[in-house]
Amino acid sequence: MLVLILRFALLALLIYVVYKTVQFLGDPKRRLKSAQAKEHFYFLDEQKNTRKNFKLAFKGVLFEGEKHIPSKDHPLFIHTIFVWSDAPEEKLKSFTEEDFLELENKIKAHYPDCKIDWDSSLKKFKNKKAEQR
Repeated sequence: MLVLILRFALLALLIYVVYKTVQFLGDPKRRLKSAQAKEHFYFLDEQKNTRKNFKLAFKGVLFEGEKHIPSKDHPLFIHTIFVWSDAPEEKLKSFTEEDFLELENKIKAHYPDCKIDWDSSLKKFKNKKAEQR
């Protein structure tokens, strides 16, 4: 009888470990940090929740976007997106104008009818790159 109980306990432990491993590997926040470390693109967003900001990793920089709706009558329509980053200037200096355009296109792929406003620090880098051309 004791052997049978131990077998069930080991089986339950094995199922629990597999469940936690799958849960860990599928965690969106972990995937975002991994994409940032590997300098890949990853978009983390709850599109149905207009009040929650989205995060995206692009070329090793973590950006955050705040969604704005025009009124409470249309909660699913995103009017404007304000994008900023807390990344150090050294990482942002490597961004080209094409990188900012690609970033805009990737955001517009999720929210096609929105206007994108950039933080003043990002505008500075974006405009500097445009002036250098």
